[in-house]
Amino acid sequence: MNQDQCFLLGKITKPFSFKGEVVLWMDVDDKAAYMDVTTLWIPQQSILVPYAVESIKVNKDRFVVRLSDVNTEDQAKGLAGKDVWLPLSDMAPLSEGKFYFHEVQGWTAVDRASDEAVGTILHVVDQGAYPMLEVDFGEGNTGFIPLPEHVTIDVKRDAQTLVLDLPDGLLDVYLGKDDPEMDGDDDWEVPV
Repeated sequence: MNQDQCFLLGKITKPFSFKGEVVLWMDVDDKAAYMDVTTLWIPQQSILVPYAVESIKVNKDRFVVRLSDVNTEDQAKGLAGKDVWLPLSDMAPLSEGKFYFHEVQGWTAVDRASDEAVGTILHVVDQGAYPMLEVDFGEGNTGFIPLPEHVTIDVKRDAQTLVLDLPDGLLDVYLGKDDPEMDGDDDWEVPV
C-alpha cells in the first residue's frame, strides 16, 4: 500500500497510557464514519505499515486507540507524531454537492453562468474562513476561486468537473481582461 492509494485520516498525537494506547486526532468532517476501521496505515521507514485496530474510544475531541502489537509506552511513543492513512476505498460516502479536497486535483472548473470550462483545478487551499480552489486558467495564469458556504457547487464525478457560481469579475482579474468602464484616460484626474 502506498500513499497514492490512501487518504490522510489524521495523526497520532501522543501515547495515552503505559499500556501502549495512543491518542488519534482525525482530520475529517464525519468522525463517526471511521469508528469501525479495522486497520490503520502508519508510515515506517518510508512505507505504510498496517496496524490492526483492537479498539477505538472517544476521548473529548480525540480518540484513544489500542493497536495490536503496541503494548508498551515506549512503542506508543514511537508512533507519536505519525500521520495515519486509510485506503481510498474506506472513505465515507459524501452527500450531494460535496467532494473530497484531494479528489478534485486535475478536474475542470466550469462557470455555471457561461457553461464554459475556465481552468484546471491544481488543488484546494483550506487555510482561512473557507476553502479556495487554486486553478490554472491557462497561458500562465493561476488564481483562486473562493468556496464560501453559500456557493452552489455541482459535483460531476464521471466528467471530473465542478460547476461553480463564479463571483462577478473574478475571471477578468485573472485573465487580465480590461474593464470597458476604465478605458480612456480622460476619466482619470490626479488631484493637485
